[in-house]
Amino acid sequence: AAALAEALKVNTAVTEMWLNGNYIGVQGAAALAEALKVNTTVTAMGLDSNYIGVQGAAALAEALKVNTAVTEMWLNGNYIGVQGAAALAEALKVNTAVTKM
Repeated sequence: AAALAEALKVNTAVTEMWLNGNYIGVQGAAALAEALKVNTTVTAMGLDSNYIGVQGAAALAEALKVNTAVTEMWLNGNYIGVQGAAALAEALKVNTAVTKM
């Protein structure tokens, strides 16, 4: 996921990324989150079943606070728990782009 994240920082063509079931973990989620802070073309990201946990959800939440392109993010089966859900909820208070999660 780290290599994909680096590419997303400069790529302006990819609009959807589906990485479901790839077990990217916390580190992969954190790398993608950093990319989403600067990427303006990805509008949909599927990250189901990647074991991102609370920390990965928190990293993505921080990205969603500044990203205005992503409208859909799928996070089923990631064991984000109450804390991860709370971090995402806080991000959604300021993010006006996400319509599906």
